[in-house]
Amino acid sequence: MTAQSKLSQTMIDNRFKMHDRILLGVALIAGIMLGTQLPLVAQPVLGQASSSVSRSNLRSYIGLTYRQLPTGFKDNGGWVVKGGRYRADFVQRGNTRMIWFTKVLKWDRGGAVPVQVVDVMELPTFPRSQELHYAFCRLDGVNDREIFAIAEATHDDIRTTIYRAWRANTKTEKIEPISTEGVACPQV
Repeated sequence: MTAQSKLSQTMIDNRFKMHDRILLGVALIAGIMLGTQLPLVAQPVLGQASSSVSRSNLRSYIGLTYRQLPTGFKDNGGWVVKGGRYRADFVQRGNTRMIWFTKVLKWDRGGAVPVQVVDVMELPTFPRSQELHYAFCRLDGVNDREIFAIAEATHDDIRTTIYRAWRANTKTEKIEPISTEGVACPQV
């Protein structure tokens, strides 16, 4: 990776970390959802092995309850999935980028809002020509905050070339792969 690529990646990471933290805080307070795209740059093509954390280690995070991420984990933002009760957090440990699907627990107004991890997914890697979209994706024309997807990075207002899609299902408390048919994500 060139020095310029490293600098660009650091600038992107810092910009999105600060931006998404502010948006998540506003969303939790206001009870609404705000979001943006989270690009992962210079990544291998989908399907290539890149996991630095085994599937069983990922599953070990389920049930974890916290107010602040444990030491060694990096908060890369996230979004409120539904009604302020569930959220999806972008968490990074080393080179492993994950989505922690969390449930907000009872809050006694002291300190940070406590959450419990109900499911975990390692974010797949994808090339620069694709972007991760969340918060504002639609299924068959209807907004659905549970859906997040990897789409072709175009200049179109609505991205319809969807490569992979998932649902952070608040009924089953699982992250579930779904068909890309009918999924579209606006460029935010």
